[in-house]
Amino acid sequence: MAEIKSTLHIIMERTKNLTMTDEEKASFRRQEAEGKVKGWIQKYQDGVLDLDNVKAEFEKELRDYPELPNILKSQLLDSVKLNADNGRLLRILRDVLCADTEDIENTIQSFRQKLELLRSNRTESIREELTKRKIYGSSVLPNPDRGHDLREDILKAESDLRTHLKSFEG
Repeated sequence: MAEIKSTLHIIMERTKNLTMTDEEKASFRRQEAEGKVKGWIQKYQDGVLDLDNVKAEFEKELRDYPELPNILKSQLLDSVKLNADNGRLLRILRDVLCADTEDIENTIQSFRQKLELLRSNRTESIREELTKRKIYGSSVLPNPDRGHDLREDILKAESDLRTHLKSFEG
């Protein structure tokens, strides 16, 4: 009678002659490091980890992952949001990676100003449209955030910001 094998035994038999290339190993190591960094960032933003804990984790893992500074910087820049307080993320850049964040902060501020100008123009456009339809007065408050046009502009600005911040990764 045939022996009944567990799934694990079958998998082990089929993969016993397989080996990973150096490229695959490096890819797995990078994915592992990225996962750790994402976890630190999320826990820090949630208040579970403080800055000292993030720094300690970073220094501990740096021995095993020499590419960690680049990964951390990349993940932090990817986490920056146009309409959010990015102070905590920038603090990690400054205090853990000893990076100068002035140019990054100026870039974010510049994009916020452009977005505010878009929002202001949209408000004025809505007000003019309402006035043409004879809807006006002190109680009429145009909502620039409502409508497809501004949402598309915000998404475009977020994308442009992300693209621009990539230049700081190097």
